[in-house]
Amino acid sequence: MATKGEMVRALAQRFDLNPNKVDAMAREMGRAGLLTPGGRGRAAADMQGADVFHLTLPLALGLETKDAPEAVRELSQLQLVRGNLFLDGHIQWEANCDGEGGSKLLDVLNRLPVAGLELHRTFGTFCGHWLEEGFNGADEGFNSAPVSVEVSSNGPHAVFSHRSDKGSLKLWFGDAARDLKTPEWERRTILSDKLFRRLSQLARGGAS
Repeated sequence: MATKGEMVRALAQRFDLNPNKVDAMAREMGRAGLLTPGGRGRAAADMQGADVFHLTLPLALGLETKDAPEAVRELSQLQLVRGNLFLDGHIQWEANCDGEGGSKLLDVLNRLPVAGLELHRTFGTFCGHWLEEGFNGADEGFNSAPVSVEVSSNGPHAVFSHRSDKGSLKLWFGDAARDLKTPEWERRTILSDKLFRRLSQLARGGAS
């Protein structure tokens, strides 16, 4: 796991930003309780996957430091409303969590159809967990497949996608797609597979 300083330097380089700007963002996020308290020197704490994801969001979205905590908190707390896994045109796994009883359903379907990956209810926790575990298992056919994360200002909502020979997995967080109205204006940000894997390396093994 990376320390806060390593995380700041790595993300500054990844997004071609001044490290002081990213450090200021990290301090603001820390004051809002969205990052693990960092410490300094030998007392520096390891950052978790959720920390890396939380700091990445405002950088990818191009947010100002003062606006980052509120926006990231809202996105991170988006609730899982639907998930499915399709293979060869047939549904292999499905969870609808946007109606009554969704909580009980999640308690039963408490794991994704992927060894070692837990089905978390919130967007930030799920993505943080994937950064720590999603590319770290024995099933190379699944782990080598591309991932993408799309965040939309409409709702807002987010979609996590993963495609492999095991099937096409999609998870929707926030308002269900069928409940969203077509906006006059919408901002979408996509975290690519390449970026997500870099973030995973940072979350699991420190700066790279």
